Amino acid sequence: MSRHYDLISWGYESLTELLHGRHRLQAVGLLNLRAGQSVLDVPCGTGANLPLLEDRVGPSGRVLASDFSAGMLARAQAKVDREAWRNTTLVQADARELTGAALGVESVDAVICMLGLTVIPDWERAFDRMWDLLAPGGRFVIMDLYLDGTPLSGPANRYYRLIAQADSRRRFWEPLGERVPDLEMHDHRWFGGVARIVAGTRPAL
Repeated sequence: MSRHYDLISWGYESLTELLHGRHRLQAVGLLNLRAGQSVLDVPCGTGANLPLLEDRVGPSGRVLASDFSAGMLARAQAKVDREAWRNTTLVQADARELTGAALGVESVDAVICMLGLTVIPDWERAFDRMWDLLAPGGRFVIMDLYLDGTPLSGPANRYYRLIAQADSRRRFWEPLGERVPDLEMHDHRWFGGVARIVAGTRPAL
């Protein structure tokens, strides 16, 4: 899996920004970030979210980003170096094994996961690891494709399995919906289904 993304890292951001740039903006907006907060981005890919996250948390905040692909992280690191973001930490890690110790924090104020839960094996376990890192009162936002229930869903899923090694029939929003009282769902029409953005707040203790 990581080798596949190493190979496609050179063109990944150009394609995903063309297809999902507007979804990215909406997803980051739903985090409701404030200056000085901390945010976790998994999988961060080539770092397309980083400028948006940096702009919202400011120099007093902290951006933590992780990906399993060394090729993706190398491109994200180039952005960090070019912009001289001193409050951004990149970590190569399997999302299913992600811990606060690996990130150097006990918890974060927000988590964003874009185009990850349909790709990561044992995706529910990966969700649990991210959820465990979210502080009470924190926001969790997921953006991914759900391609099911239409005549075009089958061909669409075969395409994404080939290109992205993704299973876009996963009901990726359900673990979040089971844990938050304020689930928001925003659907955008997509070939074979929808591009779905979901957001919610972890209940306070």
